[in-house]
Amino acid sequence: MATTRWKRRNAIKVLNEELEVLGLKQHPDKTFIGRIEKGFDFLGYHFGIEGLSLAKKTVENFIKKALRLYEQGPVNKRKDRLEEYTRHWMRWTTAGLTSHQ
Repeated sequence: MATTRWKRRNAIKVLNEELEVLGLKQHPDKTFIGRIEKGFDFLGYHFGIEGLSLAKKTVENFIKKALRLYEQGPVNKRKDRLEEYTRHWMRWTTAGLTSHQ
């Protein structure tokens, strides 16, 4: 989010130095350096020119987990587990979106 290539390079250098001090590493599959016109995903949300929304991967992961929960355990407990998971997931996802929409 820098206005010039020089500022971007300097920001990346400072960021990498700070991460090293903290003993942290960037994940190669989760790190993107370049133009952000298409937006970017961070902590389960998608930040784009149209605003804040859920990241596609977040929704995909919810569906996978919901299907696993539905298929597990006794039949009479499935609905309760799925409802509880959905309620918690909705609370988490909407908490980050409500003030932005």
